[in-house]
Formats: sequence, C-alpha cells, structure tokens
Amino acid sequence: MPKRYISKKDLAKVKELDLLTYFKNYAPEELVRKGRNDYVTRTHGSLHMSNGLWCWWAQSKGGRTALSYFIDVEGMKFLDAALYLRDLIQTKEPIPVKQHIKSIYRFRLPQAYENNNIIEKYLITKRKIDKEIVKECIQSYLIYESNKDHSVVFIGRDENHFPKFACLRATDSPTKKDVPGSDKRYSFQIKNNNSQTLHVFESTIDLLSYLTLEKRKDSIFHRDNYLSIDGATLIGKSITNSTLPVALDHFLNKNDIRTIKLHLDNDRAGKDTTKIIDHHLHEQYEIQDCSPKKYKDINEQLVKTDVKNHQVRIQ
Repeated sequence: MPKRYISKKDLAKVKELDLLTYFKNYAPEELVRKGRNDYVTRTHGSLHMSNGLWCWWAQSKGGRTALSYFIDVEGMKFLDAALYLRDLIQTKEPIPVKQHIKSIYRFRLPQAYENNNIIEKYLITKRKIDKEIVKECIQSYLIYESNKDHSVVFIGRDENHFPKFACLRATDSPTKKDVPGSDKRYSFQIKNNNSQTLHVFESTIDLLSYLTLEKRKDSIFHRDNYLSIDGATLIGKSITNSTLPVALDHFLNKNDIRTIKLHLDNDRAGKDTTKIIDHHLHEQYEIQDCSPKKYKDINEQLVKTDVKNHQVRIQ
C-alpha cells in the first residue's frame, strides 16, 4: 500500500483556505447568516465565523483555517484533513471570500527616542549581545529605543516590509509586552531566502543571543532564517487539541523551509512547545531539538559563557 503523503506546495494551499471560504465553496447549505459579517453552521450553532476567523464558543476553540476546523471540531487527523481539503481544491479551485480582519486596536509603533544609547548599553553590556549585531538591527530598523520609557522595541514586518508587530522589553525591569494591535503572524524575524533552514526561538533576545554565539564561531552569523514566536504554550489536556504558534505557521506557509531547528527554553513551557511543533510538523519537515540542556535559555547560555571566558582571560 503506497504511503499517504501531501506535498509542501499542496499543504501551503490547504493552509490558505479559511473556514468561511470553505463553506461558501464546498458546503454552502451548512451556512447560516447571523449578521453582516457573522455566520454560524447548522451543525454547530455556537461556531461563529467573522472577521477572517472562526470560534467555537461551546468548546473554547478557534482558529482561521478550514484545516484547523476539521482537526479541532470534526476530530480528523492532520493528514486525513489535509488530504481531504487538497482533493477538494484540486477538483474545484475555491473562490476566495473577502473578509475584513478586524483588530480591536489600531497598530502604532511607539515614538522613538532621539538616540539608542540606553538600549545599546542594555543589549551589549547586560545581555552580552554582539555590538555589530545590535548596530545592524538598529540600522535595519528592526530595533530602536522607545521615547516613553526607553524600552527596547523589537519590530516584526510583513512581506512588503511594513511594520505589523512590535514588542517592548524594559531595560530596567523584567517587564515585556506586545504593542496593542500587533499581528503575531509577523513576529520578529531575520530572513535569508537562500536557506531552507529555520531556527525558532521564544524571544528576540534569545534569537540575537544565538546569532552572537554563532558569530563567535564564524563571521558569517546569519546564514539561515531566524524567527521569534513571542512566547511558549503548555500542551494542556491533549496534544491533539494544540495548535502551532501563529508566527511559525505563517512563516512556513510563506517560505520554502525543509529543516526546523528549535531553540526553545529549558522549562516546561519550552519543552511542551517543542513537542507541539514536532507533533504537527514531523511528517513535513526535519525537526531538530536544539534547546539548551545546561541553561534556562539561550541568553543565559551566552551570559554565563561570557563570564567563564572573562574569568579564563583574567587567570
């Protein structure tokens, strides 16, 4: 019996299919309109579709794609659902339903300070990130200093290089938060279109720390793709009900990646997120767990390695 398989190209098409477009094209008899931009289904009266998303209130589940619906609501296995939708798309190309994806907040980048002195000192001196890497990120307008509280502002951009996401990291406290209205699909990233390898981190600090460690080995320090997923999640009751980090899912849909290297934190949330990613993607990608074993995270590894090297130099 031949092995069941879906190509990356077909899977990308499947993941582009939102749930309302699916119902409009393949099961219109199931749709019930409840408002100008709100639909439910005859089978699931508490499952609403609006603003490009769906939410099944009765089970506290939600998402965007038809694929996630068939997995989370209909209980299908990932490959079964993906192949089912692939066959539908190949039989009849769907007509997209235009939907306004609404945000509660209007996304605005915080006002920049007149210079970046405080964040440079924080990143280079306290976090031990390489000076050249910090300068390059500032020059590329991926990092800058907030005028209000002198936090580090990490920027995520879309395919047209427009800012769509930003997170703030205080330089004088553990405080960190996303800017209201940020689109998590476009979390902080550094791309190399010539590489098919993606490195995944929980935070931008860890991402830059890894590049620093790589630069110490080799002057070519960003030969691959690097993505912060802006946090980690616990598995909960069942890994089958888990979903991929949205930033990772979006990046994989938009880029030709074959190998994913995970550098998540050495704690329960980091380990659970590694398991979630492997569970959903091991059939399509080569997954490597590269999380630190002796340290809490990549930045702690960088800082403690720097301290040891300094002590050796003194001796």
